[in-house]
Amino acid sequence: MNILITGGSSGLGKSIVHKLCSDKKNYVYFTYNNSKENADKICSLYSNAHGIKCDFTNNSELNTFTENLKNLKIDILINNYYSWPKNPLMAGTFLTKNFHKMDKNVFIEEFENNLIPTIIITQEAIKFFRNNKFGKIITVLSSFLESPTIGSSVYISNKNYLKGLTKVWGVENKKFNITSNTISPSFMLTAHTSKMDDRLIDQFKNSSNSKKIMTVEIVANRISEFLDNGNIINQHDISIQ
Repeated sequence: MNILITGGSSGLGKSIVHKLCSDKKNYVYFTYNNSKENADKICSLYSNAHGIKCDFTNNSELNTFTENLKNLKIDILINNYYSWPKNPLMAGTFLTKNFHKMDKNVFIEEFENNLIPTIIITQEAIKFFRNNKFGKIITVLSSFLESPTIGSSVYISNKNYLKGLTKVWGVENKKFNITSNTISPSFMLTAHTSKMDDRLIDQFKNSSNSKKIMTVEIVANRISEFLDNGNIINQHDISIQ
C-alpha cells in the first residue's frame, strides 16, 4: 500500500509513520515543515519512508504539493496535519481563551491554516482514488468533540468541521470503493501539550476511561489495525479512551 500521512515527523504523525513503515508491504510518504531533522532520521531508519517538505500555510508550496500528489499513487490518505504555532498564546494551541473573548480573526486564520490544506489535499486524493476505484481516508479528530473543555472553541470547531466533511466523503464516494473514517483519541502528551499545567493534565487523565494519559503509540497501533480490516467499514469513528 502507498500511504500518505500529513504532519508525519512529530507527535502522533511520527508514531503512525514508524508503525506503518514497520510493515515492508507499505511505502509511506509523510509531510513535514520545521522538523527536517526528525524527517531525515525516519528516512534513515526505513527504506520505505519518504519525507516531503511542505509548509501548508504557504499557498505556493501547498499548490506544488497537491499538483504532484497524483504522482505518489497513494492508496491511503491519513489526515493528521494540524498547525501548532510556537507561541502558545496564539491561535492553534489546544486551549486558548474562552469563546466570548476570542477575536473573530483567530477563527478565520485557523480555518485557513488547518482546514483549507486538508480540504485541498483530500480533494486531490479523492480524484485519484475515483480513477483507481479504490481508496481509504482516515482523519484524526479528538474525543474532546464529545466533551469539550474550557478554552477549546477554536480547536473543537475545526475538528467538528472536519467531522462533517468526513461523512460527506464517505457518502459521495462509496460507489467508487472509497471509504472515509475517523479516529478520535483522548488527550495525548506530545511536544505541543507536554508544557500544560500538571493539574490540567491530571484532570484529563482522570476523565479518561483508563485513568491514564493516552500514548501516541496506542493510537498508531489502532490505526494500523483498522487499515488491516479491508475496505468494508465506512463513515465510522474509532474512539480511543
